[in-house]
Amino acid sequence: MTRALGVPALAALLLLGGCEGVGPEDATAPVGDLGVHEGAVGELDLSVEDLVASCQATALTLSGVIQNHGATGIAGSTAAVYAGGTGAGGTRLGTLSVPFLVGGERFPFQLSFTVPEGTQRVVVVADDDGVFNEDNEANNVAAVDFSVPCATNQGPVALCRNVTVVADAACQGVASVDHGSHDPDGFPGPFSVTQLPSGPFALGTTPVQLDVTDGASANTCSATVTVVDTTAPVLGASRGRVLTPSVGSDYVLMSLADCALPAVDNCGGELPLAQAGTLLRVSSDEPNDALSLLRLLACDDIKLTADGKSALVRAESALLGNGRVYTFTYGVKDATGNETTGTCQVRVPALLGNPAVDSGVTYCQGVGCPSGTTGRGLLCSLL
Repeated sequence: MTRALGVPALAALLLLGGCEGVGPEDATAPVGDLGVHEGAVGELDLSVEDLVASCQATALTLSGVIQNHGATGIAGSTAAVYAGGTGAGGTRLGTLSVPFLVGGERFPFQLSFTVPEGTQRVVVVADDDGVFNEDNEANNVAAVDFSVPCATNQGPVALCRNVTVVADAACQGVASVDHGSHDPDGFPGPFSVTQLPSGPFALGTTPVQLDVTDGASANTCSATVTVVDTTAPVLGASRGRVLTPSVGSDYVLMSLADCALPAVDNCGGELPLAQAGTLLRVSSDEPNDALSLLRLLACDDIKLTADGKSALVRAESALLGNGRVYTFTYGVKDATGNETTGTCQVRVPALLGNPAVDSGVTYCQGVGCPSGTTGRGLLCSLL
């Protein structure tokens, strides 16, 4: 071939022509020294070797070697990294600058990239821009396939449960039906939970929906929030009624509403005693057969009405006592059956109008009276 014969012929011509600056010793230079550049045209071969890749979510770690398989050196080149492939379906992640490599030299590399979700293949291409005309272009490309795609999103899990809470002072309840909703892979984020309605919730049962998202996928579940009222009503104060003693120790009809102010409930608001109250018993701190100033003996000082809302009490006090105090014991129930029991008092002044002083239960009618207080008394029993 012309190029193989070119070196000896040129040496002969130089010797014959006696060119200035060239001596016989130059002609004896090894043929191989001159042939390095000649062989560079037909002995170029870059390859990608020992490619290893792994991904954690979308974080790719990549390592490998760019090797010069030729006998001559190759100037700096550019390798490229692709996700998916090198064609239209791939994504170019970045490049790698490969330095000058002497014949047979290996250039190890390690890189990190962020890959698209679902990436199943990573490809590295040596001499990606095609600067060098290589003997073997096929080994310029190496790929790693993942059995499980990178950052394969596991959808969020919505977990709900029915919740029952106690109503607060405003007759509302605050609750969450979330029962451990989560994102199994924490990807891609952020993870969020939305409850509709969020509350607070009114008395009774309310359907609730829980929506969760991991930034890419969503899930939902449903449950109920039940708000129950367990708070008893708050009783009103005693009205402090005072009865004027009558000449005939007459009865006075005294209702719960006359004796006490309305109760207040967290869910029912004001509870009128005429509707929500029940009279349990009425007691007196003076005996049933006590002698009075205006009428020496009057029996049955207390009579409860059949509707449980009122009582007849005598407008009298004992002749030698410190005034009479009637104590009304009653209960108030709200709409859900929560009950509070309390008392109010009606007083009859003592002789000369001195305010009555409570001396404790002596006579009682109704439910729950103390032992020994329900009898008619000795004098009244004789009548």
